[in-house]
Amino acid sequence: MDPTDLTFALICFLCFAVGIPSNCISLYYFLRKTRDIPTCIYIVISSVDILTCVLVFPVGLSLAGNRNGMMFSSKVFCSLWGFTWELIPYYSVFLVFSLSFLRTFALLKPLVFIKKKVIVGLVIGYMIFLATRQLTGVFLGYSSYKYEHSAGYCWNHINHHSYQVSDAVFSTLQLAFPIIPITASCITSTVVILFSVRISRSSAAVTKMKKKATVTIIIVTFVYIIFNLPVFLNYTRYIVAVYWTGKDFLDVNNTNYFLQKYIWLLTYIITVALNSLVNPLIYMLRMRRFRSEVRGIFRRGGTVAKNQYNAHSHTDNHVILGNKSVIKNNSVSGGTNSTTLPGQQDSLKGQLGRPSLSSVQL
Repeated sequence: MDPTDLTFALICFLCFAVGIPSNCISLYYFLRKTRDIPTCIYIVISSVDILTCVLVFPVGLSLAGNRNGMMFSSKVFCSLWGFTWELIPYYSVFLVFSLSFLRTFALLKPLVFIKKKVIVGLVIGYMIFLATRQLTGVFLGYSSYKYEHSAGYCWNHINHHSYQVSDAVFSTLQLAFPIIPITASCITSTVVILFSVRISRSSAAVTKMKKKATVTIIIVTFVYIIFNLPVFLNYTRYIVAVYWTGKDFLDVNNTNYFLQKYIWLLTYIITVALNSLVNPLIYMLRMRRFRSEVRGIFRRGGTVAKNQYNAHSHTDNHVILGNKSVIKNNSVSGGTNSTTLPGQQDSLKGQLGRPSLSSVQL
């Protein structure tokens, strides 16, 4: 077996074995948080990372089997895999751009609020647009997904010249061009944080928390750029090679054929998968509550069990009497239980001057 293929296969298996559970924990954590705009975007990013770690497994099997296809031998599976994987780089760059841009906008315009429904609508709408665009090419017969032995995974073969031109323009605009505003937004946020320019006029604790959240977004964005910049550059180079010089990366007549197939596999599959693997590590290092949640999960649900116990204890003190809500009070001294109507608590507070332990205990 080719040592390079074996190395790539092991990376794919690592992303599958470690990336799925770690990103599932990330998704669980963000789902439990308050659903503000950054949290909603983090939820989608974690979901995309889980999908990425799942999709690299067939690639690892193919590479471990001397690129014999394995699961890709099925045309239906090959088409579904190729269609889904092709969505990931386009959608990921949109999510990271949204996360970075919205944070920079919040720093520069702290008094201007953007409705969460607008951002959620854009995130969902863009996914529908990407899926519709790809399905259109397939249904019209302009493109088809086939297993490429030289690549080790399914490749989108475009067989219509006009669609090739539109795909080249779209790929350049959606993959190569966004790296410029993403980098600019990230640098702007860094400058604002370093010099504390126009930070929200709130308490010191809240300001410190916002700065920490901003630094986390900056780190996530920079890591994304590091892992995906080769994808953008290689995709741009691919467009130039195919549509201007007439040479494909996977052209067997190309003198750099073996080098090109490894570069394309590395930049299009491996780096994207590694980015999904690294994201939970960033959350672990930057988010204290995330670390506490992970510790609770590894302690056999300690944190979750405690929250459920507290919620159960709170509801045990409320009973329904007829169609009225009644608060049940457990007496500490006498060991007996008493039931107090909501209106009776106010009278007790007025008579005693201050609420007794038995009358307000929940």
